Amino acid sequence: MLSLFKNAKQHQKIKAKIEILENHNIEFTTQNQHLYNSIQELKTQNKLLINQNTNLRNSLYKLTPQAYLRKIEIHLAEHCNLNCFSCNHFSQLAPQGFPDLEKFEKDIEKLAQITHKLISLIVFTGGEPLLNPNCKNFFAITRKHFPDSKIWLITNGILLDKQPKDFWDSMQKHKIELHPTKYPIKVDWEFVESQCKAYGIPLVFFNDARVEKTSFKTILEPKGNLDIFNAFTNCHQVGNCTHFGNGKLYPCNIVPNIHYFNSAFNQNLPITPLDSIDIYKAKDYNEILQFLAKPIPFCRFCNLAKWKSIGEWKTSKKDISEYLEL
Repeated sequence: MLSLFKNAKQHQKIKAKIEILENHNIEFTTQNQHLYNSIQELKTQNKLLINQNTNLRNSLYKLTPQAYLRKIEIHLAEHCNLNCFSCNHFSQLAPQGFPDLEKFEKDIEKLAQITHKLISLIVFTGGEPLLNPNCKNFFAITRKHFPDSKIWLITNGILLDKQPKDFWDSMQKHKIELHPTKYPIKVDWEFVESQCKAYGIPLVFFNDARVEKTSFKTILEPKGNLDIFNAFTNCHQVGNCTHFGNGKLYPCNIVPNIHYFNSAFNQNLPITPLDSIDIYKAKDYNEILQFLAKPIPFCRFCNLAKWKSIGEWKTSKKDISEYLEL
């Protein structure tokens, strides 16, 4: 009997300890949940801070004049043999047009002079540059005045197998790199690869050899009521798509080509003298670099927050809705 009493008392003590432990466990579980919630909240705050820091860094980069131009783009043709949806060069809306070779040489010589030939990369684009029958002459002139710069040719590839031998000779002689964009169209890429290998021409796909081009919607705001600072600092073209044409430099490729949009859709998105810098009027390279690191009036027409990929590549219907948020 005494033994049973002792056991019962001992069981009560054990039960009491278990209850205490269970209460502690509940407290620890609650504390653990609070800690977990706090950690998740801190992770969210950290992610926001990282994004803010990244945005700030990108803004500071775009608003800081660079030591020299990293990249400029030059049209060898205004029009194109493709008809891309919402092209941000407006090439599907442009009539046939090529730069004047004599004026181009004068401009490229002046550009070399004022930049001290310090431009890292010169990109020939368009439109479709291979529609220009004199590509080789533009290659030669550019290499003459920029002996140390990288020079790329960006093309959709359709006309590569139609190019004569002197085109490939010029690519080789003047060290022009081929950077085609792969569209969901038929191109004899095996021929292109064999030609590049035979001539020792670097071949690097502009997008990705394994990925075909998709469509992107470039959205404009014809009212011109957008914040130019936000538009400029959030623009992926700033510093990446500096356009050179007719003796002027533009911070993007929208501005110098907007007249095709205006003409096609009876619009009036104006370009002012403050939207470009004339290399014949700039006093030195520093003035050019300063200009390219600040918003321009035309930024108020670009609705960057609405620009978006729409997936599979599609052709244009040449309708203004391709450039508007509906």
